Amino acid sequence: MITWLSEIDSTNRYAAQRSADAPEGSVWAAFTQTAGRGQQHNSWESEPHKNLTFSLLLRPVWLPAEEQFYLSKAVSLGITGFLRQHGLEPAIKWPNDVYAGDRKIAGILIENQITGSGIGSSIVGIGLNVNQERFFSDAPNPTSIVLETGRTLDLQQALPELTACILNRYESLRAGDRPSLDADYHAQLYRCNQWHLFATDATRFRARIVGVRPSGELLLEDEQRQTRAYLFKEVHFCLKADETG
Repeated sequence: MITWLSEIDSTNRYAAQRSADAPEGSVWAAFTQTAGRGQQHNSWESEPHKNLTFSLLLRPVWLPAEEQFYLSKAVSLGITGFLRQHGLEPAIKWPNDVYAGDRKIAGILIENQITGSGIGSSIVGIGLNVNQERFFSDAPNPTSIVLETGRTLDLQQALPELTACILNRYESLRAGDRPSLDADYHAQLYRCNQWHLFATDATRFRARIVGVRPSGELLLEDEQRQTRAYLFKEVHFCLKADETG
């Protein structure tokens, strides 16, 4: 069930207020979202009536809390599958940003309610840039479907298609098909096995992505061939401007 809202501050906040009695698979989408949130408390720019900004309710009570990163894999792969159907060649920038080339086209914010050792519910917030042609925030590298392909999409037709792609991957996870999720996520990782400059709070170093643990830690091999694991926020890609500094 998809509910379209004319204007709302945050679809994730709206969904959280209504999730108790809503069935799994419910979607709340906004034509205008005034206070969309991304990872690390970042805001999400979206021109009214141009993009898909929505939240999807899942109830993965069958998924152990320590495997919650599989939700991120399933959702991001659902988005890349949708984009491939529309002529793009996307990649997943760890942990779950979706890129077209070197530009960000979609962001994901998953908020899980942990109950004991399991997950009671998950609210999956997604922002996908569709028809926006100009961006005004200080985000370094946004793009959209129309900028990449020259084609616009009808938002109300595109959203059911996109959610179907996500739920298809989600149902694969429910059925226990972790190997295909692992393989596809690894194959679509942005700059996987390519040498790149990374940074922590303490240092910058060249390394390459060699994998991601089931729990979500990024595995980086440095130039001394040592492999270390990093949690989200512990390491990040350096921008090109940083590489020359």
